Amino acid sequence: MNIRQLIEDRVARNPAKVYLYFEDQQVTYADFNAQINRVANSLWNAGIRKGDRFAIMLPNCPEFLYVWFGLNKIGALEVPINNSLKGEEVKYILKHSEAKGIVIHSDYLALLEGIRAELPQLKHVVVFGKTAGLVGVVPYESWLNSSSSEPPVVEIAEDDPAGIIYTSGTTGLPKGVLLSHRGWVMTGESYAFTVGIKADDRVMTPNPLFHANAQCYSTMGSLAAGASLIVIKRFSQSEILEQTRRYGATVLVLVQAVTPWVWSRPVKPDDKDNPVRTVVAGNWPPDIYKKFEERFGVKNQTIYSQTEATMAIMGPREGTQPRKAGGIGVPMEHPDPSVKNEVKIADEKGEEVPSGQTGEILIKNPAVMLEYYKDPEKTAETKRNGWIYTGDTGYRDETGYIFFVGRKKQLIRRRGELISPVEIEEVINKHPKVQESAVIGIPSGLGVGEEEIKVYVMAKPGETVTPEEICSWCGEKLAAFKVPKYIEFRTEFPRSSIGRIQKEALKAEKKDPREGCYERK
Repeated sequence: MNIRQLIEDRVARNPAKVYLYFEDQQVTYADFNAQINRVANSLWNAGIRKGDRFAIMLPNCPEFLYVWFGLNKIGALEVPINNSLKGEEVKYILKHSEAKGIVIHSDYLALLEGIRAELPQLKHVVVFGKTAGLVGVVPYESWLNSSSSEPPVVEIAEDDPAGIIYTSGTTGLPKGVLLSHRGWVMTGESYAFTVGIKADDRVMTPNPLFHANAQCYSTMGSLAAGASLIVIKRFSQSEILEQTRRYGATVLVLVQAVTPWVWSRPVKPDDKDNPVRTVVAGNWPPDIYKKFEERFGVKNQTIYSQTEATMAIMGPREGTQPRKAGGIGVPMEHPDPSVKNEVKIADEKGEEVPSGQTGEILIKNPAVMLEYYKDPEKTAETKRNGWIYTGDTGYRDETGYIFFVGRKKQLIRRRGELISPVEIEEVINKHPKVQESAVIGIPSGLGVGEEEIKVYVMAKPGETVTPEEICSWCGEKLAAFKVPKYIEFRTEFPRSSIGRIQKEALKAEKKDPREGCYERK
């Protein structure tokens, strides 16, 4: 089943049921499909065809979903863009994907105007929000004048691409993960089955729709189950519990980094008075896992995945085996037992290691990425004989439960975002007062694998550079989540025999890597 077939099947089953809740809006399955069709027909009338790429740069809102699915209905590909990225970062994605157009919120339009002249292939700019006085763009509202009937039928195979999601690369430049219709649908089915989502559930998430997490789990999972989706504009520590009550959420999907923030809310006697049955997030800090369940009257379910392998590892289905604090879980299950999701803890040769021994986490199933877009070399490095080499290490205990240990790849995970240290180093090294820099991730205290960014900076001879200058420089050129939190200045670096900075030696210098550092507030 492709994404178009999934949507149309669910609409046919229960057209009058509310599928989407957003702020004060309630959108039935039938109305949801009608809005998607209007967008799809507008895209078709603009000449967008199967295989074309079209970008989306919107905050969490129903229109994001309408554009995404409108593209998929005619066989075109969505290219979601993180709305906190800066001009050069956005330009790279639009150029690399060769996007023919973009739907963008008016809040980000100034950013686009600064790079548009360098994007000759970007023929269509559709603006959602304030459009008065704008020239050379199409107001999103005009798309809603198109027909709500089904768009032209396009032959879409299960393994046809549905989108390209860009994720950080170890060499600095983002990689475009090419994802299939089959991968998105199958992940949604697997997620709904593993979590136990039924048609009467309401799945709520404040996670950004430009991420694979909100797309393939909350959105595709609720669609697969014929359930309802609640989209929150952004996460709020003070409001999240009240929002579950307002919308009647039974499943709450968060990112790992915010679970300690929910826990740190002031304790109230009515904390258990909420409709949530299950909270899904990354690996909770073990010390609050059980306490969180008891305090809020919920069941926690962990999840581990990558954009390259969305159908991956989760806390086990209810009633199959106990969930373990500190563990990431077991392979996600699919309702069709013939669908195999294999997870291997492997040595350098790709061979399974004994239980208790650390190795690289490898994942193989029909939902893994097709490839890295326009990058066969990195594809061959990551996807081998159908196995995704995650670059993360872990181990299985004697019961088969999997535990995360660390990262082989030099990527930093911060607030659910994967960040390339090389990308940050390249920006800092261009500062006129900087000779060289080295970026590492250090534990943040928000759970296993969650990190903060630390940079070691060596100034040019005779120059003095301040932490504030480094932060301001990074803030102008990088998304806010990539700006270092800790800065340490050095006059020299430990180096290898060929002159490379030895980051492991830097990490080993201090028991507490924050000691003696500037800390950005």
